[in-house]
Order: sequence, then structure tokens, then C-alpha cells
Amino acid sequence: MNVFLAHIDFMPMVYGMLMFFGLAYMWHKLLRGQIVSVGIDMAVFWFVFSLHGHSMTGGFAAMIAAALSSIFFPMMMRRAMK
Repeated sequence: MNVFLAHIDFMPMVYGMLMFFGLAYMWHKLLRGQIVSVGIDMAVFWFVFSLHGHSMTGGFAAMIAAALSSIFFPMMMRRAMK
């Protein structure tokens, strides 16, 4: 059976990778001058993090929500402008 891998938890590694890529993407946006987009990402993160009671699970949910909002909000704005 799976004796050696039974106690290994990979979620902290996934959490750390998601946090790194989120921060790297925000840094990329800051270097390109997309201040409003970074502000929206931070506002979405703060809102979702507050709704979840400032827990570790809430932070993970907030990072995912901020990443999804930074992907889908610009597409929705482009479609609304046409």
C-alpha cells in the first residue's frame, strides 16, 4: 500500500505556488503601469478574505478569486466597450 506517501500533504506547496504566481503577476502589472487592475485585484482579495473570516482557507479562496477576476474582468470590459 501507500505507506510512505500517506502522511505527505502537498497543499502547502500548491498554496505557496499560487501565492508566488499571484504576486509575480501583480508585479508584472505594476511594471506595465496597470495600477487600476492591481487595485481591483487587491480589492477582490480583501473583500473575499474578509468574507471568510481572515482564515487560511479564506486566504486561499481570496487568491483564487483575485486571479480569476484579473483574468475575466478585462475580457468583460473589452466586450462592454465594443
